[in-house]
Amino acid sequence: MRPEPHKPQATAVKMHILIVSHDPHVQETIVDRLSSTSDYTLTICSSAKKALHTLRGGKIDVLLGDVDTPDLDGWRLSRLVRSGILKCSVDTPIIMVSSTWCERIAEVTAREYGVNEMLPLEHIDRVPEVVERLYKEKTSALPKTRLLIVEDQPDTSDLITRVLGNAFDIDVASDGEQGLAMWLSGRHDLVLLDFMLPKRCGRDVLIEIMKHNPQQAVVMMTAHASGDQAEELMLLGAVDFIPKPFRPEQLRKVCNIATLREDYLVSNRQFATRVKSLKDGEAAYKNLYETHYRLLDDLHSVVMGLDEQLNITFLNRAWENLTGHSIESSLGQALEKFVDINQDQDFHCHQSRLKQVIHNTSEKYKLELCLNHSNGDLIWTELKVSHSTAVDQKSALTVCLDNITERKHAQRELEHLAMHDALTGLYNRHYFESSLEQLANLAQREQSTHGLVYIDLDYFKVINDTFGHHRGDEVLREISRSLRKRVRKSDILCRLGGDEFAVLLHDVNEQRMREFATDIQGSVGNCSFQLEEQRVHLGASIGLSIIDGSANLAEEYLKQADIALYVAKGRGRNTIHLYNADDRESEEMRHNINWAQKIRHAIDDDRILLYFQPIVDVKENKASYYEALVRYRDINGDIIGPVNFIPALENTGDMKFLDRHVIQLAINTLKDHDNLSRIAVNLSAQTFQDESLVPTIVACLEAAQVDAQRLSFELTESASLFNLNITRRVIAELHQLGCKFSVDDFGSGFSSFSYLKQLPADYIKLDGSFVKNLHLDDIDRALVRSIVQVIQALGKKAVAEYVENQEILDLLTSMGIDFVQGYHIGYPEPIEKIFS
Repeated sequence: MRPEPHKPQATAVKMHILIVSHDPHVQETIVDRLSSTSDYTLTICSSAKKALHTLRGGKIDVLLGDVDTPDLDGWRLSRLVRSGILKCSVDTPIIMVSSTWCERIAEVTAREYGVNEMLPLEHIDRVPEVVERLYKEKTSALPKTRLLIVEDQPDTSDLITRVLGNAFDIDVASDGEQGLAMWLSGRHDLVLLDFMLPKRCGRDVLIEIMKHNPQQAVVMMTAHASGDQAEELMLLGAVDFIPKPFRPEQLRKVCNIATLREDYLVSNRQFATRVKSLKDGEAAYKNLYETHYRLLDDLHSVVMGLDEQLNITFLNRAWENLTGHSIESSLGQALEKFVDINQDQDFHCHQSRLKQVIHNTSEKYKLELCLNHSNGDLIWTELKVSHSTAVDQKSALTVCLDNITERKHAQRELEHLAMHDALTGLYNRHYFESSLEQLANLAQREQSTHGLVYIDLDYFKVINDTFGHHRGDEVLREISRSLRKRVRKSDILCRLGGDEFAVLLHDVNEQRMREFATDIQGSVGNCSFQLEEQRVHLGASIGLSIIDGSANLAEEYLKQADIALYVAKGRGRNTIHLYNADDRESEEMRHNINWAQKIRHAIDDDRILLYFQPIVDVKENKASYYEALVRYRDINGDIIGPVNFIPALENTGDMKFLDRHVIQLAINTLKDHDNLSRIAVNLSAQTFQDESLVPTIVACLEAAQVDAQRLSFELTESASLFNLNITRRVIAELHQLGCKFSVDDFGSGFSSFSYLKQLPADYIKLDGSFVKNLHLDDIDRALVRSIVQVIQALGKKAVAEYVENQEILDLLTSMGIDFVQGYHIGYPEPIEKIFS
């Protein structure tokens, strides 16, 4: 026997193998197999305590241990290595040998504890081969179960990915052809297959998969499940099906059932085979029996046996650690005695399935149960159940039971976050949309009537702008608490975003819905908030729509409520309006919303164009820069001017989306045309008050590598006066970038002279109403002359638009105007025509 530890003299760099075993025979056997080559440095430890000292002190290339080391068994030693708390690498290859052997239990335990290879002592000759292979691979990562989702609805595939992402390695296909191709190349462990798919229906894909692999686990998803259809899918080879829409918990249960392994069924058969082979040797049988149970006791998982009445016939020691109940007091008891029926109301359904498994040797089952700890705590467990045969040849069940309490709590928290608004705790927009669809289907199927109440807090933005978002969040939480008190248990209250809320009312008529909206409005009005030294009261504009099954799409009801909300705001806010298709205001708002949707689609399809009109320097008599004027090209190719759609976007609050796109187009034009000196872009008041405006401009300029001095912005006088402080700040930020700034339509309000001194604009454009009749009206001439003098006296440049003839141009020149613009100077044209 070699001394301990064994330290051969160092010559070249050798693979360092740590051998851990208290059994001299095992030590000698392993050393004899490895000492045939000089490529190894061997350190032998007869106890785990000494091995840990070695693992802390130096580099170990391979750990070769005996499962039965008495002071710390091989499983727990492996866990310490994999935990990363020792100095050795967590990826150190680990080989465990055992003098007794049950293959499937060994494989399961190895996976649980991160052991790379299990060897029976009788196969010890393979040690050098296994050492070399594992040292080269240097991996201990255990792969997740691979899942293929074949679903053409992105929302559904996204939901499945969120629910199952932690447990599965997921691939997604959006149609039947793609799904079949991905399965053929990947051969996933589980397939979630939608019945209705483009290109190739789910039924045909299922048939094709079964031709290649009849054992493949496939779960069908269908929105129109029937008994005949379910029977057909099962006969074709599906292991299960799930109706849509489904709950996350329902999805998880079905997938867990479908991926159930045969670990403990196989281990039971392997063990029975070994017992039979040793039945003539009582001593050998007893040794194997005791070792088998010791191996089971080392597992963290509970191994349980159940008879036909679901009474407990076997338990390993992990049961006591998990539940606090002793094995002696638990054996012979019904499993139901330990289940918390209040938390787990499906247990009686589980009992029926368990008894089916007892009488069907090929059936397997996976379920979750909530057990009672002896101290009163609740423990969520996952049970993997398979058929087995008891010693007396009676049918029984083998159960592997794991503690999933932490996972269950994490899942519930994630599911809550996925369906709830983080700020208020109310349901979020995603949950609202799915609930609205279910309610719309219910109305259509049962010819029932329900209500949608769309709530917008009036002037809430003022609170955010004046007192900050933190105080605004406090107000939203208080409003949410007040709204909760007004809804019934059957109703659904959601925060859609910002200061918008929605309530879905079950089984209501128009009168009840109006009464509810009035109550909500009063509830909001009664809320007052002490913000700094002011007490603030809010109001609520409310739009109503009736969910009666008449709409083809659920989203149509939300669109109706949205239109009704806009009408309520247009009538002075803090009002209630019920959508009516014949209502003129509703029709106008529908027109505006349709235009907003057209413009959004046009932005996506690159059908927003820029025309450019020259602005001429009068003294130089040449174009100084160009104003970018937006145009919309419809799907027929017709070019439509802004007067047709700008008012609609302003009414719906969607101008900032168009403005951002126009800024991007203008900067791209400057990038593509170096001979274009400068472009002026018009901004709406909505965009100008958007805090992300300047960062957006900076990002676009940097991406295109365009000098900011080639870009100018225009804002109307009325918009710049709306919030003078914001206007001055944004102009200062634009100037800091190098951009120029113009005030457009100056004089339209004629309260302008006093604020011109405060406004750091570079150019002032006269309102066109004063210019277009300049040659005909003496008063206009006097006003224009005075405005030009004031502008120039303040050190700014005066720009006149609507210069439609030579006579107007001559008059403006005589008044000393700096720049002119109009049809007499040049028409708006595409950039290609200007530089053709």
